[in-house]
Amino acid sequence: MESVCNIEIIKDGEEFVVRMQLANGEIKEYRRENLEELLTEMVIALQDELDE
Repeated sequence: MESVCNIEIIKDGEEFVVRMQLANGEIKEYRRENLEELLTEMVIALQDELDE
């Protein structure tokens, strides 16, 4: 089994924050007040990364 990324989800005041560390070491961060929108954005970004 191969790790694709590590995902950290935290709440920072009124915002939710997602930090993804990809297998190549790249870190991406996303911030939104709405958790559902944030998770949708994260999944789309992850799909884009895996399609490359």
